[in-house]
Order: sequence, then C-alpha cells, then structure tokens
Amino acid sequence: MLKNKKIIIIGGGIGGAATVLALHRIGFEPVVYEQTKQLREVGAGIALWANATHILKNFNLLEEALGVGYVTTNYQFNSQNGNELVNISVASFELPVIAIHRAELHQLLWHHVPNENFVLGQTFEELEIAENKVRAHFSSGLIVEGDALIGADGLRSRVRDALKCDQPLMYRKFKTWRGLTDYVPRGYHPGYIQEFLGGGKGFGFMMLGKGRMYWYAAATATEAQPDAPIGRKKQLEIMFQDWFASVPELITATDEADILTTDLYDRPPTQPWSKLNITLLGDAAHPMLPTMGQGACTALEDAFVVAKCLQQQANPTLAFQQYELERFPRTKVIVEQSLRAGKMGELHHPFAVTLRNVFMKLMKATITSSFKSLHAYRA
Repeated sequence: MLKNKKIIIIGGGIGGAATVLALHRIGFEPVVYEQTKQLREVGAGIALWANATHILKNFNLLEEALGVGYVTTNYQFNSQNGNELVNISVASFELPVIAIHRAELHQLLWHHVPNENFVLGQTFEELEIAENKVRAHFSSGLIVEGDALIGADGLRSRVRDALKCDQPLMYRKFKTWRGLTDYVPRGYHPGYIQEFLGGGKGFGFMMLGKGRMYWYAAATATEAQPDAPIGRKKQLEIMFQDWFASVPELITATDEADILTTDLYDRPPTQPWSKLNITLLGDAAHPMLPTMGQGACTALEDAFVVAKCLQQQANPTLAFQQYELERFPRTKVIVEQSLRAGKMGELHHPFAVTLRNVFMKLMKATITSSFKSLHAYRA
C-alpha cells in the first residue's frame, strides 16, 4: 500500500475534490493543485443518481447531501407542448436520487479534507517521470514530486496532453444554456425532472435544495457560435416562446447574469488513459455529453475506484492499470449512450420529431430498463 506517500492531483473540481477525500479517508497524503485562486465550482444543478449517492454514502456524506439537496422521484420526458412520452420512477433504488447545486456538492467534498491538502493558484504545465517518482511543473516555477499523479483537470486536460493521448475532442453540434432561479413554475410536479423535446432543441428543469429551480436548454449550433446581439435571455425567450408554459416562464424569471452557456464536446472512448504512475479521471479521461446526467456521477465513481485500487496495490503503476481496467468498460458504455441520446435531439423535421416521440412511447419499457441498469451499478 502507498499510505504516507504523496499523491499529486491536478484539478480541484468535483472529481479532484472527491479523489483527495477518498484518498485522505484511507490514510494517503493526497494534495490537489488547482489553478484558480479560490476553491469554488461554477455551473448550476446536477442530478446525483443512485450510482453516485452510493459513493456519497461510502464517504459518509449522504445525510449532508440530503440536507442541501432535493430528493428526485421521477424523470419525465415530454413533447415540447407537454405531452408525456416516458415517465421513469427513480424512487425504487435502496438509495435516493438527489438534485443538488454543483457548488454545494463541491463544498461537501472539500470541507472534509484539511486545507493543507489544497494548493490554489497553481497552473500545471508539464510533468516528468524520474525513477519511481513523478514531478509536476507549474507556471509559477513550483516543482512538486510525488509517488503518483492523477489528472482531474477537466475537458481540456493538460495532464492528458502531457501523456500524449491523441484522441481529439469532438464538437457534437449542440450548445447549452443553464439557469438558476427561485421561481417555481405552475406546471412543476414536485420530485420530478421534467424534460421537453422539440425539433433540434430541448429544455429541462428540476428543483434543487433551498427552493431553487435549475433549468437547462440545448439547441443545435455551430461551434463557438456567439451570443445573439439581443442577449442570451431574449434569444432563449424567442427560441422557446411557443413551448409548454413552464419553459418560457422559467427563462423570463431568470436574471441574464445567471444564464451560462457552453458548447458540448465528448471524446470517443479510447485506451490507455494511464502511463506508469500517472492516470486520468473524470472529464480528463472520458468526457461525455450531459444527456444521461452522468458526468459528475462517473467522476465520483472514478475517485472511489482509484482510491480502492491504490489501497489494494502497493505499486501505483499496477494500481492505475487495475483502475483503468475496471473503469473503461463502464465509462465507454455511458459515453456512447450519451452520444446516442444527443443524436435523438438533433432531429429537426416535424415528421422526424413526431416519429421519435412515437418511438419513445413505444419503447418506454426498454428505455426505463436501460436507465435503471445504468443507475443500479455500484462501484
């Protein structure tokens, strides 16, 4: 076992924070190096499905998460005018599904780790392997040495670049908008994630803790497409003006400053993502579209499994091989399912949209079964 040895973690987002907690709990000396000067998560809401709340339970954080989140019972897919297509109960697991603000989850994770395990304001530049050690170089001139290094530095991972993993990011023809408001629309069903599907567009919303509503929208777009001159909010109000009433209500109730936008990328699943005593985790290893809601969930799984493998195997190279062997098949399936779900949203022609909606109704049992099997996994 590598206890009392230093594990360098690059990136202090949810994946990095979960990894430092997982390793700290079992007696390692992990240190996160994060480029921002304040440890905080941006973004808005996420759903922690049962496969992720299982990890929180193992971290002894489930009760705290329930205190700041909101229990979700159903995932409902609808047409753009509100006709139900599929309604999946997610309340049948032995663990709750929790809708939570990213920042709340982030705080839960890092508040249980001593401050000295986080070094902020350090931008990773390159690494070198020297005998059984790995050295990380930062733009400030700082050089740190450890027994192993984990890259949890996100979609455009510099650790991944240093490992020369060549598979490029793929832009998937969608941009998304995310918003947060205290307004609860009249058409909201308590406990539901409600998603609406139209032609080349989609919109969903769910209740988070503390009475906040989180909503997300997606539409086909060219890469790096700029905001409309009229602004994000006005653009969205026009795009979704004739949708189910809750949709335009939520957009109107949200301040422009609280609307974030992102282009959507993933990467076709490839191995390896480890080299000797260096590995990747979360989006750095397996970025995926948000259509299955598994990005943060799989990062939590990764953190739990990589810690378990380092605990079981004294040699970090062998531990990281074991970790990748366990995680690759699982994450490959989710990346591919997320992409398929995204392609269903690309349909524009009214006839194709109608066919998709009929297909979803007919395939309700299959969709429900697939959904539940994804969330029944326990790392």
